[in-house]
Parts: sequence; C-alpha cells; structure tokens
Amino acid sequence: MFRVQPFNIRDGYAEKGREVLEKVFDVAMDQPFNPLGKVSGALSSFRVDVTENDDKYEIYAELPGFTKEEITVSYDDNSRLSVSAQHIVEDEDAEGVKYVCRERKRGKFEREFFVDDIAADETTVSFENGLLHIVLPKLAADRNKKIFDIN
Repeated sequence: MFRVQPFNIRDGYAEKGREVLEKVFDVAMDQPFNPLGKVSGALSSFRVDVTENDDKYEIYAELPGFTKEEITVSYDDNSRLSVSAQHIVEDEDAEGVKYVCRERKRGKFEREFFVDDIAADETTVSFENGLLHIVLPKLAADRNKKIFDIN
C-alpha cells in the first residue's frame, strides 16, 4: 500500500501559518470524490508523481534549484518514506543586499509517504536536472500473490 502523509504534527506547524493551511488542503484533497483534487500538487511544498506497477513504486519529485547534497531520502521502521530538501537560508543583509521582492521559497521542504511491503535495501535514488527519482521495489511475496478460484 502507498499513502501520502498529509502533515507531520511533531514539527510544530502553529508558527508556520501558510504551511498549516497547505497541509489542511492536503488532507481535504485526499478525500474521495474531492472536486479540488487537481490543485493539491500546487499547494504542496514540492510536487510529486507516484506510479505503481506489479513489482515497484516510482516517485518523481520536482526539486529545481537544489543540489543533491541538500536532499535527504530516508525510510524508517514505521514504513514512512521521507523526502526533504533544505536550502541554506541566506542572511538578507549579507553583502549589503536588500530585497525589494522575494518570492522564491527557502528553508526546509518535506513530504512523507507511508509505503509498506517494499524491499528497502534495493531502493534506488537518483537526482538529475532538478528531478528526484526514487524506485521502491515491492517485496517478492507481493509479486507472487494469487487469487485462487473456489471450487
């Protein structure tokens, strides 16, 4: 099973205003028959596509402007896959620079997914031209599942 985690309460979203609203929309987008489902990617910290076939899941995440050293991908014992990227926050007054307009996001961005029954040790991660690609092979037991006819 593959499921997006809408938000992570332990990060203290109370002071993050806009991010709280984004995460609430993520939960709403996850509901069946949701008319706003097509805009959920635009409200997330970064956009992802997830595909599934018989033997694997694949995740494609847009992370333009990041280097691979700024990206972390981890998988824990609770079947949680975490993808985070963090820009080093520049001091606005460094070198005498004053911003008139600053629209590019900075700071830490994170998405989490619940993925069980994968072969974590066979997972591959690559990053090229701002696109993170994660391949999560399913466990062999899932590939061999069969539905038997009842006589």
